[in-house]
Amino acid sequence: MFIPSKLSVIILVAIGFLCWPMKVMAASDTREESPVSLIALINEALEKNPELLLWKHRWQAAKEKIPQAQSLDDPQLTITQWEIPSNFNIGNANGTWYGIGQYFPFPGKRSLRSQVATKHAAVAEQDYHAKAREITARVKDAYFQQFLIQKSIALLIEHQALLTEFIRIANKKYAVGQTGQQEALHAQVELSKLHNRLLILKQEELVNTAELNTLTNRPMEWPLGTVPMLEHRPFSLTFEELTQQAARERPELKATELMVEKSQQARHLADKNNLPDFMIEVMHWDVHQGANAWQANFKINLPWVFREKYAASLRQAEAEEAQARANLLTLYNQTMFELKGLFTRIKTAEQLILVYQGGVLPQAEQSLKAARIGYQAGKISFLNLIESERTLRDLQLEYYTTLVEYEKNRAKLERVGGVAKGEDQ
Repeated sequence: MFIPSKLSVIILVAIGFLCWPMKVMAASDTREESPVSLIALINEALEKNPELLLWKHRWQAAKEKIPQAQSLDDPQLTITQWEIPSNFNIGNANGTWYGIGQYFPFPGKRSLRSQVATKHAAVAEQDYHAKAREITARVKDAYFQQFLIQKSIALLIEHQALLTEFIRIANKKYAVGQTGQQEALHAQVELSKLHNRLLILKQEELVNTAELNTLTNRPMEWPLGTVPMLEHRPFSLTFEELTQQAARERPELKATELMVEKSQQARHLADKNNLPDFMIEVMHWDVHQGANAWQANFKINLPWVFREKYAASLRQAEAEEAQARANLLTLYNQTMFELKGLFTRIKTAEQLILVYQGGVLPQAEQSLKAARIGYQAGKISFLNLIESERTLRDLQLEYYTTLVEYEKNRAKLERVGGVAKGEDQ
């Protein structure tokens, strides 16, 4: 019968002692929180996110400029004391003028100002919708990242238990002289690596939770809960359908198109500013010691005197219109480029997901089972067993990473190209 040496006993005790905090971590990490809903998080962010509320208030402020642009300037009331004596006694003036006047812009100017203000409000509305899509994409990105972190933690804990079982088997073989101390020590090194990775993942989970709480305007330490298992959703849209959808629905493109229309109307208004505006005033003369009288005044400004000022204003408006058109073309090209990249990454990730599900993961699981049986039977080495375990663990993590990247790219695609009916379910 094999009797372990004093050194080997110390080593085995040390291994058990080092494994103890990992087991405690595994037991304490049992997740009993209620599952967190992605839709609920998005709705909460759209309702409470301060950054989005800022853009909403900008839109509301822009809408209030429309009635201001439609209105005439305030009428002017005039009271004039006529022929005040040299002693400045206003009460002894010979007469008093009472007048009211109104400024009228040249026909068409007020309508153009209203149209410019309306387009400005429409641009602000599309900016708000664009920010809402951005916030939604950021919530989804953090949500899917939370799933990956939590799933990685669960996988590492699972493999931690598996390695602990391997150590137990190695210890039994060591106790009867069938193996050396090196195998158990090698497994302990693997356990230590898992322990370090778990600590890092726990830290990442806290940071990611804080990001989601920030997006939903919750307290930073608010508990999030467990993200449910992600199910692969096939992507059915073609690239041509995506480009048509983006051109039709992307808020940034709509806003830029509205900026082009706004700049056109602003150019028409700058051209019309060469035409004079009018002032009509009616006055009543209260003659203190004689018959009263009425007076009517008609005034116009003379824009032709300083013609260069208005010519420069027109050139400015033309340049701004050209700038808006160039910006629209730039954004359209950028949108198509982003769509192409995201579409390619989504399709590639989808193929990888099917490969993992259909062959790679089942084969790796079978390989580990065979390695475990082979090690117990003494047909393969402990290093081969550990390598099989590490391979399965890495492939599982790669699978969930690919699944999360697929969902993240879909979220980015939804922001850039819009969501077709049924594609966001």
